[in-house]
Formats: sequence, C-alpha cells, structure tokens
Amino acid sequence: METQVQTKEKASAGLQTGFFDHVVAVFSARQHPIILVEEWAMRWMGIAVSSCDNLDLLIDDNKLDHIVADLLATGQYERVQQDLSCRMEDSFVQQIPRLKRIDDHPFHTLCLSLWSESVYMLTTAGSVVEVPDPFAWNNCLMEDRFDPAATDVISTSYQTRLAAGRKILPDVPAQSAESKSPIYVPSIPRLVDALHDQIRHRQKQMETYNYTSTRYTLPSYHLSNLTRYLHLEKPYQREKLIPELAERNRADMETLLDRYKRKPLLTSIDFVFSTPR
Repeated sequence: METQVQTKEKASAGLQTGFFDHVVAVFSARQHPIILVEEWAMRWMGIAVSSCDNLDLLIDDNKLDHIVADLLATGQYERVQQDLSCRMEDSFVQQIPRLKRIDDHPFHTLCLSLWSESVYMLTTAGSVVEVPDPFAWNNCLMEDRFDPAATDVISTSYQTRLAAGRKILPDVPAQSAESKSPIYVPSIPRLVDALHDQIRHRQKQMETYNYTSTRYTLPSYHLSNLTRYLHLEKPYQREKLIPELAERNRADMETLLDRYKRKPLLTSIDFVFSTPR
C-alpha cells in the first residue's frame, strides 16, 4: 500500500516552480486575497489531515462568479461535481463550485473548490495568518499562540518543527518569485466560529440535506480534529480560545470540549504482558 509520503512525492514529480502562478494571477487581477480553508488550511494549523485532491479557497460573495469565470477562461479547467467521498458524504458541499484541470499537468488531479463567504459563514475580511505556501508537506502550526506545547504535549509550531529538521515545505514552490503573493489561513478562533455556524445551519436544514445527525458532518469532523491536535479541551488552551469566540458559539464550544474524551497515549509498558504463573 502506498504511503502518504509516496503519494506526495508522486504528486510533485514533474512539477515546476510557479505551477500555481495562473491561479495567483486571477486573484491578483480581481484584487482578492488568497485564503485557504478546509484541509490545506488545517495542515497549517497543526492538524494532520489529508487534502484528498481538493484545494479549498474562501471567496468574497461579490467576486465568486467572476473568479470562477476567469479560471475557466484560462482554458485549463472544467467544472465538475464535488466528490462527497472526500467530504464525509456531506451533501451541503454539493453547492460548492469545483474546478478540475483538463490537461496533463503533473498536478491535474488537484481540484479547486471555491467557497463563498455566505456558504462558509466566514468573511474574507478579518484576522488571518500568513503561511509560506498553499501546500504544507507536513502539518505545523503557524499561529504560535495556540501551540499546545506542555509537559505532556510536544510543540507543533512552525519554528519548533523547522528546528527539529522536520520537512515542512514541498520541494517545488507553488509560486515563482515573479508572482509571489501572500497566502493566508483564517485565525483559529474565526475558523471555530465559522464551523459552529455551519453546524447550526445544518441543524436547521436536516431534511434539506438528508441528515440523520449533524454529528458526522464536515464541520463537526473539523472541530473534532482541531480539539484533538491543539488540545483545546485543556484549561490553558480554553482560556485562550473561548473569549475570542462569538458569544453565540461559546456555550456550544464549552459543551464540545467538556464532552471530548482524549484517548490515553500507549507506552511500551502497555505492551508488556505478565508471564502466567
């Protein structure tokens, strides 16, 4: 079975520096920031998740149609349906425009999914964190103030992982020096707010999206991962996060954290069995 590293190496084979420049050019022409959401954003938040061939971008409501049209006008993309097998079978995601390359580019399997502000329930204006590339080879945390480092938790911050020799950036930069443009992810509190708002919307639309429960929807999955990898249930993380959330979401997040049960870490002693007498 192919490992995650082998998969990433295969995907980067044949790429040339600046393979993302054409996307940057479209956003620059529209004077629109490049803001990642979903899995590629979360990899820059220290969350070890797979992207499943989607690069998700947050788009101003008033510019979504223009940016979709501009990308299609490059002649490099066609519009395709969302693959719900990569989206927790969450039918809400079907409405998100998804563009797939139609040429034989080495990264042709990567699709662009463009989330409007109103659908993602997050504005492009607001607190963001700059990241060095759209693609993180290994997950690391750019927003250092949420580093879960403690006596029983290893730091996942960008600087700590760099110092430890961890590979973070891919071998081939997505942007060339000539078209270098900032890449951002939302701040963690803003993302948590958006995910709670998305869950609340789904709860009101259970029949529309054929949900039997919102517990297994995409935003619930993301909140679980954020809690797991950032140790948000712990007091020293709660006191940083909760005050920065919108008041409407604080109680729901407190409830989620109170119910979270962290699996104990296994050590070598757990695998030592006593000899029967």
